[in-house]
Amino acid sequence: MRHATWSAIHGNEAAMRLYRSYRHLPEPIRAPARWVVAPIWQTACALVRRRTGDEVLTGPFQGMKLHLSPVSSRHLLGYLLGTQELELHPIIEAVIQSGYRSVINVGVADGYYAIGFARRMPATHVIGFEGLPEHHEPFWRTARTNGVADRITMHGFCDIADLQKALAETNSRSLVLCDIEGGEKVLLDNEKIPELNHADILVETHDGLVAGCSKTLLQRFSETHDITSIYARPRAARDFPAKKLPVIAKWLPRTAVELMNERRTGVQEWLFMTSRQPANKEASS
Repeated sequence: MRHATWSAIHGNEAAMRLYRSYRHLPEPIRAPARWVVAPIWQTACALVRRRTGDEVLTGPFQGMKLHLSPVSSRHLLGYLLGTQELELHPIIEAVIQSGYRSVINVGVADGYYAIGFARRMPATHVIGFEGLPEHHEPFWRTARTNGVADRITMHGFCDIADLQKALAETNSRSLVLCDIEGGEKVLLDNEKIPELNHADILVETHDGLVAGCSKTLLQRFSETHDITSIYARPRAARDFPAKKLPVIAKWLPRTAVELMNERRTGVQEWLFMTSRQPANKEASS
């Protein structure tokens, strides 16, 4: 479904009641209903999935096999297109070249970053946290498909004690990658977790869900980190991998752009915070 369509439904009480009733229907009924209601959208999504073969087409994780959840495979095709969070691509490449021995990914979801980093950084161990158990089995299937399962450790929900333990067990400076829908305001607290002062942090902030996330993190880490703010921008036709999906680019240009829509509300911001302080064990060496 197009994001504009969903926004219209979400803003209409009667439409939301109808949508909730639809959600209670069994999947064998819902699946054909989606094709009746949105045939162009469903056709475009099917073309992307068929052309990619569950393999990321472009971007820093090009070539990675990715088994998306059913919801992501219908609404977040940017992962397979390689355009998801393309504003971060230069930072992702910098991270890959950095030589981190550990990446701690809080909020693994479908595994795009955890598995992507493991593929591109063969000397790195990835520690993942994902609070939704339904993501774990497909995550491990994807990790095995990409041949990186032996370099990933996976846990459930991450609290302050869990993150502190993960940081304390690393042997050198780590990257903390955090996307937890507003929970970052509580979790990334360098007074409670002083080890964060020695780590680099890439965090997606969610001011629309929890007010003051970005401001709070900027205040906490301004004395210990160099901080870069990155803001999302609307997708354009030039972002679409037209050479690899020429049919969609030529015949469904508006849908091509909509396929890259990341379904965000408000202005999305990320903070890339690089520590000015060496990791404890590096400092003592």
